[in-house]
Amino acid sequence: MFKKTRIRLTILNSLVFIILISIIGFIIYSYVNSYIYKDIDRSLRNSINRLEKGLPIQNAGSPNGGPQQMIIPLVWDKQKQLLNRNDLLNSEYFQKNRSKFIQDKYNTIEDIKVSGTNYRAISVQAIIKDTPIVLEFIRSTEIEKHVMDQLLMIMIVGCIIGSIFAIIAGLFLADKALKPIKNAWDKQQQFVSDASHELRTPLAIIQTRGELLLQEPNASIQEKASDISIVLKECRRLTKLVSNLLTLARSDSNEIEMEKEEFFLDELLKDMVDHFSEVALYQGKQITLGTSPPITFFGDKDRIHQLLVILLDNAMKYTNDGGHIKISSYENKQVIGIIIEDNGIGMKEEELTKIFDRFYQVDKSRSKSNSLGLGLSIAKWIVDKHAGKIKVESTFGVGTRFELQFSKKLFS
Repeated sequence: MFKKTRIRLTILNSLVFIILISIIGFIIYSYVNSYIYKDIDRSLRNSINRLEKGLPIQNAGSPNGGPQQMIIPLVWDKQKQLLNRNDLLNSEYFQKNRSKFIQDKYNTIEDIKVSGTNYRAISVQAIIKDTPIVLEFIRSTEIEKHVMDQLLMIMIVGCIIGSIFAIIAGLFLADKALKPIKNAWDKQQQFVSDASHELRTPLAIIQTRGELLLQEPNASIQEKASDISIVLKECRRLTKLVSNLLTLARSDSNEIEMEKEEFFLDELLKDMVDHFSEVALYQGKQITLGTSPPITFFGDKDRIHQLLVILLDNAMKYTNDGGHIKISSYENKQVIGIIIEDNGIGMKEEELTKIFDRFYQVDKSRSKSNSLGLGLSIAKWIVDKHAGKIKVESTFGVGTRFELQFSKKLFS
């Protein structure tokens, strides 16, 4: 699945880079070509301007340049006969290719090629002593042509090398782009696998107990109270699991909106302690409310309540008989904080980075534990939706401390 996508992304990324390199190369080549020939064109037009102003015609180009950098005037009559002479014009080379130097257009700079030699030329019509003539100025562009050919070769080699690097970069970017998608896919696959496992366990128990009940249809409810109790217990477990799975699925698709409002956090904490105190006392544990000044909190009260239930239930679950759980809150200029700490079994350091993963359980025993391994995932989602942070400190065999921090910028 991802192999084909990787190939497509690599091709797409490579094409983008290659096109970009080609465009840059074309722009550089065009600019250099224009810059080089612009000076030649200016020299040719300056020769025309000097002629129009009645100034003597001079050779243009570098003062120390050779013949190839000089502008040579050619004077033609109506019969295309050359009227002026110099060393080049008297040469056998010129006499052999004379007709190739003649231009058909006037006042237009053109490129001409004579026996493999490149020239740039411009012709104008003029009258000298009542005689119509055609005055042509030519300049060899062999040096410039050589420079541009060399540049073109460099650009081609550069584009080839750039294309190779573009393919490598395309592979790198494709892998980088697919990495979060692959991680999400793997997590989804793991989520489905774990969810199937969690659903299978209570369903198997319900099916087994139901079949046992059907085998003795004449038995009284009192006789089968144990089986019925187990079925009801697993139904409640199944209901809770489905509810948590639905919450996480809806959170992943951003279907759940937080209904935020102002409420008193200290009152909510007091209610939570009152609610859990009886349960803790029944289990031989103690839960107390620490420092909790009056705090006005802006958020989804039901979700914050759910968050505290998850953390307190987690603390109760992993605190032995006679243990102590403490919840407190604080407020400063930057944040509002909630702390839940216990002296339970604690966690190893390598487990702290995994506890918010779905279906992860510290005890690794889903079948014997009532824990579903989804609570802390939901807790982290609630904290994230309130733009908060959750910090965990734990020492194996000593206890665990959860600290929630919510920025007060959201309250302004």
